[in-house]
Amino acid sequence: MSRAIYGYPNRKPHERMPRELVGETLWHDVAWAYRDALNAEHSDMYLLVQRDRALRNFDLSLRYFGTLDRNGFEESLEHLLVKVKSLKPVERLDDWVGADGAYVMVFDGYKQLYVGQSSDIRRRIRAHWSGRKSFDRLVFGGVYRSILPVDEFRAFDNTRIFAARSRNRHWLEERAERAADPRYTLNRISGGELSPFAMMIAAAHPRGRGHVDGTEATEADLDAAYAQVDGILGDTRSPNADVVAELARLDMAVHLSRRKDGATRLWSRRDIINHAAVRGELTVPQFERFLTLVGETVVWP
Repeated sequence: MSRAIYGYPNRKPHERMPRELVGETLWHDVAWAYRDALNAEHSDMYLLVQRDRALRNFDLSLRYFGTLDRNGFEESLEHLLVKVKSLKPVERLDDWVGADGAYVMVFDGYKQLYVGQSSDIRRRIRAHWSGRKSFDRLVFGGVYRSILPVDEFRAFDNTRIFAARSRNRHWLEERAERAADPRYTLNRISGGELSPFAMMIAAAHPRGRGHVDGTEATEADLDAAYAQVDGILGDTRSPNADVVAELARLDMAVHLSRRKDGATRLWSRRDIINHAAVRGELTVPQFERFLTLVGETVVWP
């Protein structure tokens, strides 16, 4: 897995929802993300914003993996294998052609594992190795909590595999996934056979993890950061003012503030600038230049 090829932009949405089911309000709210009236192709601004979110999540995830304890990971894997004794090491993947059951992919370099099930374990694992997550699904639950998709890890990242045959593969997957420690698990939703309604609920409330604590801040600090960005964007004192360069010079540190209801939120000025781009307060060339100035390499499909 490499940052250099992570998050390659794609204009094709993972799925298209009919306008009559989405509703006019939501259809209008997401119009910025598409460049056609049918919401069939993502816009230039969406490609820039989504890739920026994906790459920031990538960086936070790798930093998180680096904080994990190697012994803790091994102990958690051993606990899973004790709880589900039928899972055995896979010596030859070709032995699992057409095998119905559950599997555990281990990524030792990242101290992570993934639990899955399939009616053909060999085919499914090879699909993980060769597949890519849809561009608009790379971030699932927010930049600061989204779990990296397993389909972005490659074959060489997958150092060990355990598997078990079972006619009730969903049940076996659920048992294994419940035995896994969430700190070391790449599963974004719970295991087992989910009804369409349960799948909808799981997608709306994906699992996440705290990749970063953030510097303590107040809600007043957040309001001040918004005012600071708005002030730069609205600066008309000089026709020669380099708004983009001024935005790029801001402190982009991640902060944590607590709302009146006690809930916490992570934020940065980069989030605020992204929101401004979504609202149309920055043009595509301006936001592209901003990303370049903060060190990103912009890639187009």
